[in-house]
Amino acid sequence: MAATLDTVIADIQRIQREARANGFKRRPRWPMIILRSPKGWTGPKEVDGKPAEGTFRSHQVPMGEMSRPGHVKILEKWLKSYRPQELFDKTGKLRPELAALAPQGTRRMGANPHSNGGLLLRDLHLTDFRDYAVPVSKPGAVDAESTRIQGKFIRDVVKRMRKISASSVPTKRPRIAGAPCSRSPTVARPRKSLALTSTSRPMAG
Repeated sequence: MAATLDTVIADIQRIQREARANGFKRRPRWPMIILRSPKGWTGPKEVDGKPAEGTFRSHQVPMGEMSRPGHVKILEKWLKSYRPQELFDKTGKLRPELAALAPQGTRRMGANPHSNGGLLLRDLHLTDFRDYAVPVSKPGAVDAESTRIQGKFIRDVVKRMRKISASSVPTKRPRIAGAPCSRSPTVARPRKSLALTSTSRPMAG
């Protein structure tokens, strides 16, 4: 894995050097790592005499019933295999030398403007959502999928944004077509991405 990472980083640096020296000519093909691993890898290999690693049994918590004999021992052995004593001090705080490895400023994943939006955010000029309403004559008479309707709406928003980007940006933002003056303009600013929450239980799958 370390050798693969070194190869990928070297390839990325080569692409950057060529672009900086010769200018941007075409979109590069960035390297991508595909890691294939068994489901439940690093978790218990067996639970109650049945295989767990690499099977459906490793999904989420392999031994949820902690009242069964031996399950607490299996869980303890599993968690200790991550060697927490090397990661945290006696108070449970992450060791400073490990915390120092995290990127700083805009190099952080959540603060990078390319992933979080940041300075790259642009207003969305939405089409009239009422144009996508599904006419229903009576209950149960229409078979429609909300995600497909939403897909058409998003498709048209993307098309509209491309046209606006290609032309000059108007000084006054347009309003929703056919909407009363009391309604808000057709501009929506995307919300910031939500932070992922972690589970309180160990996950094998």
